[in-house]
Amino acid sequence: MITRRIGTIGATGLALVLLAGCAGQTTPAEPVSSTTDTASTSSSPSPSDTATTESPAAATPVTIPTDCTQIVDEAAYTKNFGDIPLNPVEFGYSGTASGAKTPSDASDGASAIETIRAANELSCYWRDPRSDASGIGVDMARLDPSITGPLLEGFAAEGYDCTTTDGGRLCQLVTPDPQYPVDRTQTYFVRDDIVVTVDQTNVPTDDLIGSIATRLWG
Repeated sequence: MITRRIGTIGATGLALVLLAGCAGQTTPAEPVSSTTDTASTSSSPSPSDTATTESPAAATPVTIPTDCTQIVDEAAYTKNFGDIPLNPVEFGYSGTASGAKTPSDASDGASAIETIRAANELSCYWRDPRSDASGIGVDMARLDPSITGPLLEGFAAEGYDCTTTDGGRLCQLVTPDPQYPVDRTQTYFVRDDIVVTVDQTNVPTDDLIGSIATRLWG
């Protein structure tokens, strides 16, 4: 059976000191007025006040790779894909390492899978042309969390096994191939606004999602 772990940034009060008069002085020191007291306090914010009003730095958006060989580091690439031909022309792909594609809007009434597929900005496929069924595809899309949240809920309702892992949410479904005695595994991993899809048949992987997450989010 294929291994499936394919898988976050005191207030200093102003001491008001009344100077005592010199020895023998009969005129009392003039008191600090309430106006001066208020102005001094309001115009000098404490370090803690400043700290609580600072806004956290915005997270750097994740860049989706355009080169399929760059979705994981070199060691993870060798471990998971080995020498399987990448983007073979026999299956309608470019025959190069490029996987960049232009996303589109899903049609009205599109399914969760169709919605994600339309948004894909990277599409990579590894398969030996001589193979009957064995192959693995990795796609990446950018979708707002307000969209992916309901999509993942839908996957769970359809029988996907959903878990929290690698800083995101992963839903996975394993089904037998209808023609060959092997399994097909469909995985959807969502973190922030990135959706990673892994669709593999008879290609074992070792922490592929974890390796992708490390590459994208460091």
